[in-house]
Amino acid sequence: MSNALRSNAVVLLVIDELRRRRRAIAIGVIGLAAVLVVFTSPQLLGARVAQSLDDLDEAAESWLWLAGMLFVTAILCWSLAWRAVVRACGGAVGPIDAAARYAVGSGVNTVAPARLGDAVRIGLFSARLPNRERVWTSAGAYTTVGAARALWVGVLLVCALAFGGAPVWPLLVAVGFVSAAVVAAVVTRRRDPTSRVAHFFDAYRQLGRQPRHAAPVVAWMGAAMLARVGAAAAVASSLGVKGSVTAALLIVPAVDVAGLIPLTPGNVGLTSGAVALALQAHGIGLTDALTVGIALHAVEAIAGLVVGALGALVLAGERRPVARHAAAALGAAAVVVAVAGALDVSVLARIV
Repeated sequence: MSNALRSNAVVLLVIDELRRRRRAIAIGVIGLAAVLVVFTSPQLLGARVAQSLDDLDEAAESWLWLAGMLFVTAILCWSLAWRAVVRACGGAVGPIDAAARYAVGSGVNTVAPARLGDAVRIGLFSARLPNRERVWTSAGAYTTVGAARALWVGVLLVCALAFGGAPVWPLLVAVGFVSAAVVAAVVTRRRDPTSRVAHFFDAYRQLGRQPRHAAPVVAWMGAAMLARVGAAAAVASSLGVKGSVTAALLIVPAVDVAGLIPLTPGNVGLTSGAVALALQAHGIGLTDALTVGIALHAVEAIAGLVVGALGALVLAGERRPVARHAAAALGAAAVVVAVAGALDVSVLARIV
């Protein structure tokens, strides 16, 4: 299939998702409007939110730059987990190509409600699959990657429970998701697809037949989770939170649980609230907890936008070399600025 036809298929998929998620998108638009109102007039939510926004000025910038690099690292690891699943299903996708396709979805999720970026990822990765029902296969791959993520969320929740600061029910949900994925792999491994819907289980089928192919998926998701914990710890450290690693073990599962309800673009507001609730269980005051939540969401959103722009340029570079050169230049500049910021290089102030 030509690149043009595959691009059209992705566009049609996104349009279909927009139609199916009209109610969620409407709620998202309302949520975005509310967020914009609060952003311009934070006092509407009370003195604590306004104070939290003011306290952001006290954050150590070097820690925030480090957090941004770790969030980008997590995105790259997630993309490689996707690549492992697509390759297990017979697809051909290189590491840079996979990173670009996943990154575009991250950028879309940052600015669009209802996790529309996930639908974009499904469409983009489906273009690298050989079978006719590639969209169904890609959608199934999405859930297998989600199962690997749930596995590591469960590990973090166990660690958080050890500190007495996490509820049990998210752990039960994670265990149920992983168990369902394992059962699906075992049941479908001996059955060939007989319908379009059956191709949804292609990834489960292949991983069930060759379990060794699941190892890189789990490993890359573990690396992504480690990077996210490091990013959360860095944000907490930037604001002087004691026991930042322990706090991060509570933050990351809370953010993932909040992500199950994507009412606003980038889950803005909900993410910060989830972080604040998790940190209060860690013994941190509400104002300080809100400051950490707002800072973490802001850094993650900026990282998503940067990699999304880079991913779009890389994919556009398949047709226009100038886009490929622009992606290389932007990527190099982003790395230089981020490293300089993380090392607290004084010249950074003159650059930005």
